[in-house]
Amino acid sequence: MRPLDPRLLRAAGAARALLAGSALVALVQAIAIVAFAWAAGLAIAIVLGGAQGDLAPPLAVAGIAIVARGALGWVDQALATRGSVRVRSQLREQALRRIGVAGAADPVVAATGIGRGLDALDGYLAGFMPQLARTVVAVPIVLVALAVQDPFSGIAAALCLPLIPVFMVLIGLATQSVQRRQWRETERLAAVTLDTLEGLATLKLFRRDRRARALVAQRSAEHGARTMSVLRVSFLSSLVLELAGSIAIAIVAVSVGVRLLEGGIPLATAFSVLILVPDAFGPVRLVGMAFHASTEGVEATSRVLDLLEREPAAGPGVADGQAGLVLEGIGAVHGGGTVTATLPRDALVCLHGASGVGKSSVLAALLGLVDARGAASLDGRPVTRADLAWAPQRSADALVGGSVHDNVALGGDDAHVEEAMMLAGVDLDATLEVDPATGGVRGASGGQLQRVVLARAIRRHLDGAEVLLVDEPTSALDAEHEAHVVRSLRALADAGGIVVVASHRAAVRAAADVVVEPQPSAAPVEEAAT
Repeated sequence: MRPLDPRLLRAAGAARALLAGSALVALVQAIAIVAFAWAAGLAIAIVLGGAQGDLAPPLAVAGIAIVARGALGWVDQALATRGSVRVRSQLREQALRRIGVAGAADPVVAATGIGRGLDALDGYLAGFMPQLARTVVAVPIVLVALAVQDPFSGIAAALCLPLIPVFMVLIGLATQSVQRRQWRETERLAAVTLDTLEGLATLKLFRRDRRARALVAQRSAEHGARTMSVLRVSFLSSLVLELAGSIAIAIVAVSVGVRLLEGGIPLATAFSVLILVPDAFGPVRLVGMAFHASTEGVEATSRVLDLLEREPAAGPGVADGQAGLVLEGIGAVHGGGTVTATLPRDALVCLHGASGVGKSSVLAALLGLVDARGAASLDGRPVTRADLAWAPQRSADALVGGSVHDNVALGGDDAHVEEAMMLAGVDLDATLEVDPATGGVRGASGGQLQRVVLARAIRRHLDGAEVLLVDEPTSALDAEHEAHVVRSLRALADAGGIVVVASHRAAVRAAADVVVEPQPSAAPVEEAAT
């Protein structure tokens, strides 16, 4: 993002209000600065130089200017803080609305840009933008005041002033490169973390959680190293900008001192110029420091602004009236059948067939657990792992150490745990511990454990996974519990979800809206349930 990206002003009305308010405060502050410099210089000349005049008026003007600057500083800080909150709120609301309209969102952008990225923008909004307004408004006024009182000092300040922007641009190029690499590292770390959380159950199932933990630790270390690089460049940039500002001020101050000794400039004018010079260079120096200090938020917010300007993509499937889960020859590369079908919302779908026909292979291919062929889309966009909630057939391979409650809540919070357990018909004490070695619970039957695994998948579905995939959920249940599970799956489908159940049981087939049988060829067999 540029120092002042027009997209930010277009996207957030509060950003325009913040800039305008800061400019107005800077204008009044500049007037107060000039008034204080004139009054203080005159008062010093009267006291030290024996100049003629009443001391009370300049002291009164100086006092009023000091009070005004202090009050305006408080107003400026309050405007910046409140404006920053409003701008970030507007950007976050628009980004979330755009994600909702577009349907698919990059989870990394959502996690880093909309979350931490916009929070990091506070330094840009509350620090850089007010300082930018002060630079644009106050510096020209101070330069004019210098030129009016002492043309030589005004010209010298105007000639030295570009030194700071030159240093700022050179440092900015280095900072931008380092910050961009650091933000890419942040996104990679977020992507690894999100993928790990989304596939936590699968990782536990195949005993690959330690490898995932090592990968997250590695990315964290790389992110820490990049962050230290950014901090090192930021500290060095502050030092260089301070040095450039000090050199520029010294050039003007030395010239004023030499001419004052030679009698070429009045004492009152000399002190007034010396008071004004830092305010000519200070805002330019501070605006560079403020920008470098806020580069993380600037880099992250540019991604959010890109998201806001991106046109929502409805996707070819939706445009063609194919809302729902579209399977195009999906199946495992090595063995098993394939499925080609459109599975609408509000539908309970039964993958039916005898053992060995490939029902579980189709689900595994859809989940990415095996080498897959074919394609799958949801409402016209590619299916992601976050769209899928899965209950495998073997409960012993899916349960991990911890309580029954912990297993249902695995990878999420407690918001829908009780509801999921009720829908799955879990009748175990939620505090019972699962033996991590065997995946069992003392005194629990296979059917009870099977319902715990189903409850976890239902909880993920209630948390936002739009497609619920279930593999033989009633294979170990009696007729009563099977009827309860089928009613629950039916209710989840009626609520707008897509529920796909791989089962050979007659009760599941009878309750299904759509029955699909995996086929060895590309042509599917699909029929409405009666």
